[in-house]
Amino acid sequence: MTSAFEQVDVDVSCLSRECEKQGCRVELADLSHPFRLIDMDHPKSPAKGSRCDYLLVGEEGPNNLYVVALELKSSSFHAKSVSKQLAGGAKAADRVVPKASCCLVPVVAYGRRPHRGEVGRLAKHPVRFRRRRYAIKLMKCGEHLADALA
Repeated sequence: MTSAFEQVDVDVSCLSRECEKQGCRVELADLSHPFRLIDMDHPKSPAKGSRCDYLLVGEEGPNNLYVVALELKSSSFHAKSVSKQLAGGAKAADRVVPKASCCLVPVVAYGRRPHRGEVGRLAKHPVRFRRRRYAIKLMKCGEHLADALA
């Protein structure tokens, strides 16, 4: 019998080993294994329409998965557009991740500190995934993703 993680349905050509775009990088070194990092800009990614930069699917147990929808911004951003991109990632995750126990962690990594008003607006735009709403987390470019997941 295969685990929920082994059932993640994604073309292997869109998997990535590094998480970097637009001059912003996120460290993956401290993440528990196994995980799959999906480059959502790859032509064979599961994205349709609006999308985040990466989806990371990790395994916390035999049938317990977590999905990180990750948007990388080296400069400032607008909460509404970032929320829409992360929601697109959540929709893609819903198609490729089995219906096991699964939670979503939407994350924006930023290079330049966003305006305080935009940070406040992020709280008003949680990302929906499988009938639940998830608050968007912020982290700086260059930090470890594992810290944002703790």
